[in-house]
Order: sequence, then structure tokens, then C-alpha cells
Amino acid sequence: MLGLDLLKEVPGLLEEIKALPLRLDEERFQFWLQQDYPFVEALYRYQVGLLLEAPQAHRAPLVQALMATVEELDWLLLQGASPSAPVHPVRAGYIALLEEMGRLPYAYRVVFFYFLNGLFLEAWAHHVPEEGPWAELSQHWFAPEFQAVLYDLEVLARGLWEDLDPEVVRTYLRRILEAEKATWSLLL
Repeated sequence: MLGLDLLKEVPGLLEEIKALPLRLDEERFQFWLQQDYPFVEALYRYQVGLLLEAPQAHRAPLVQALMATVEELDWLLLQGASPSAPVHPVRAGYIALLEEMGRLPYAYRVVFFYFLNGLFLEAWAHHVPEEGPWAELSQHWFAPEFQAVLYDLEVLARGLWEDLDPEVVRTYLRRILEAEKATWSLLL
């Protein structure tokens, strides 16, 4: 699912996420969803920053991604998320990472935005069954419209990849993977 062979830059970390022995009971999962709201809100701000600097050719795909994020925020509210709920330290750490990445040059931010979206979907596809109580969520995240957005983000990332410093890329990919692992660990 993840293009650009980005995972080769940080070997083993996706496997660590996939090896987590998660418990998908309804109460724990509801807490996890509640904690997704502040992260997705921070992701919204990250995307707005991307749009402010985007060249004309990148704007349409980034606007589509932003709309998907707005729709996800609405959807999370329908699931009972509260914008004023306390933020778990794990999520606060990931939000801080997003804010830090928001200060990087545009090309890095696009590649990392693509990577964290694709990584989430890789982990989701591995951990969450398509059937049962989470079927609606799987349909939500694997809808053709969102897959088209992810494809467009990959095209943007591929166009920017060559000019990036490999060490900076490795450092942030590792940090994103560690933040994702910590987030998924909330379901242990």
C-alpha cells in the first residue's frame, strides 16, 4: 500500500506495529476514537499550512485531502468525540510531532503527510477485521474516494522525493512510526 519504498528507510518498525496484540473491545475502541479527534484536528491545521505554500498544481489534491479530513472530523463528532475532552499524552506527543513537522520545508511535509496516512491504513488493514462492529469504520477509511486522495498524495510525494535529505527523511519516518505504534498501543 505504501509507495516510494519509504518503509525501507526504517526497517522493522511497521512489523512492530503489526505485532501488537491489540484488544478490540468496544469500550477501548471508543476511547481510541475519542483520542483520534484532537489528532485529526491537528492534522487539519497541518494540511492548511500545506495549502498556504502549495504550488497551483498541488492545490486540488491537497484541497481534496483537506475535505476528507473535515469529513473525518464531522464523522468523529457523530461517533461521540468531544473537542473539549482531555488529550491522552500519547496523542499529545503525536500532535507535537505534527506541529514540529509543520515547520519543515514544504516538500518534506507533503511526503510525511502521505506517509502517515498510508501508514495508518496499513496498520488498520492489519489489525481491524473488515466484518463485525468495525465494518463501518473500514468502509469509511477504505472508501474509493479516500483511496483516490491517497493516490494523489503519493503522486505529489513522488514528485518531491528526489530532492529530500535521506537522513532527515529517516529521522522523521522513524518518529512517525513510533508515534503510530504508541497510538495503536492504546488498544493493548
